[in-house]
Amino acid sequence: MKPLIGLSTSLRQTGSAEGRLQLCLNTAYADAVLAAGGTPLPLPIPQTPNDEIVSELLSYVDAVIFTGGHDLHPSLYGQSLHPKTEPMHQRRQQFEIALFKRADELRLPILAICLGHQLAYVARGGELIQHVDDLNLKPPVVHHAESAEAFHDVRIDAHSHLAQLLGRTKLTVNSRHHQIVDPAKAARDLKPVAFSDDAVIEAAEDFSDGRFLLTVQWHPEDLIDRPEHLRLFQVLISEAQRRRPAKGRQ
Repeated sequence: MKPLIGLSTSLRQTGSAEGRLQLCLNTAYADAVLAAGGTPLPLPIPQTPNDEIVSELLSYVDAVIFTGGHDLHPSLYGQSLHPKTEPMHQRRQQFEIALFKRADELRLPILAICLGHQLAYVARGGELIQHVDDLNLKPPVVHHAESAEAFHDVRIDAHSHLAQLLGRTKLTVNSRHHQIVDPAKAARDLKPVAFSDDAVIEAAEDFSDGRFLLTVQWHPEDLIDRPEHLRLFQVLISEAQRRRPAKGRQ
């Protein structure tokens, strides 16, 4: 049996009179997991994410991918709402923070993408910069565009696990985020390991004490036709497979 990879999902309100909520997941995430040799399992968002429900959901999976989406509410890290910030549904936010903290506590393999990268920082005590354009960073790097996806290079710390996993220290990534993690407000035990030319933190990792926690600001799920981006999913699934006997699943 292939490793089961939990995928965080988002919520969308229908335009019907009832205004019902729908679970949503971009198919690219599931496609990436399948292409890398795993079985994707989208995770539902419970109304009340208590410890029992969160632990039960995580008991079914071998690793977790935290996907992209709208912004975390800045009250989580002690800031007021920026005009450009678009908070996600409160139900998703509550669940996703609880899910990350429990998966982190259990030391499940984690790949956190875009919003997931920011979530990992906030869940571990870091803070965000709510709108990167406010900083007027130099040299200018396009991190988001109105009509098309932006691309730019990132440099990877040669001594990082990420560089070892990819076998390279430079990578071209896509970019569609307007928020970034604040380098001055560090997250507990998350080491920044990749940077754009304007010094934005593009990836971080924690491989201490047997962990596999990798966070990236870009969207590798949309680039799996490039082996270096598919590799991120492959190494996650390989790690999940390696740990399965310890979980007791056949």
